[in-house]
Amino acid sequence: MKEVYYLVVPEGVNPVKPYAVLSLEGDSGSNPWKGLRYLFQIRLYVSKINAPTSELDFLTTSIANSLDKQLLGDEATSSRVAFYQGQVGTDIVDDERDTIQRNLQLSVLSPKPLAELTPITSDPWLTALAAWTRQALEADWSVYGGNWPPEPKTPSILWRITEMDATPRGSSAYELQKKATAFIQAKDSNQEHVALLQLVEGLAAAVKIPIGAGDRKFVRVITPQVNTRTNASADGYAATGEGPLTVTLSRRVTSLADEAAPPLMQFVHYESHI
Repeated sequence: MKEVYYLVVPEGVNPVKPYAVLSLEGDSGSNPWKGLRYLFQIRLYVSKINAPTSELDFLTTSIANSLDKQLLGDEATSSRVAFYQGQVGTDIVDDERDTIQRNLQLSVLSPKPLAELTPITSDPWLTALAAWTRQALEADWSVYGGNWPPEPKTPSILWRITEMDATPRGSSAYELQKKATAFIQAKDSNQEHVALLQLVEGLAAAVKIPIGAGDRKFVRVITPQVNTRTNASADGYAATGEGPLTVTLSRRVTSLADEAAPPLMQFVHYESHI
């Protein structure tokens, strides 16, 4: 390339061939938790003289080899990855500019993590479930709670509380239940299936999981279940949805204020019969 321009060739400039014009076509914009996918068009211009098709083929191959699946910028500060999408349309002959034009498409992924990695301090139940999971699986598994870190390890498991419910039991007691779901990032489907079996069998056999240190508090394990109908795209990055494994934890408490994460009001329904 002799020159590369953004959007248009500046007025009054007679570019030296071959040159390219880069333009942004748009971005995904609809999934901020997953990051943005930018679409770029690269317009190549070569002279009509001296085998222009061969020159265009050479430039196209060079761009694909240089940019496809490559990290853009410094690896320590940038996480943008380029993907070559191929040629768009057919070559265009421009007799006025004495050029042949070829349009290529490039996508650039700019992931934006949901949250930074922080200790789980807001919910002792989630902390206890994560600790139990670390003991139940092999040492090479990483376990997270709440949200994925910016760069989760593989293999790893994310536990998230998806539902909470409090039922009165007498005048001063409540049955507090929290439903947790697990998302798994494994090297392959076999490793994921083995982990699922270990966890569901371990949870069923555990009956109770201790919470806190030395205070003999427990939560009961209720209905651990593998979700065979879970959407295959559920990966734990969305704020809602269930993973391939769910479990309900239960505990009787005398005061909801004593729990770190009491259930919140989800909705109020009113129906008038007037």
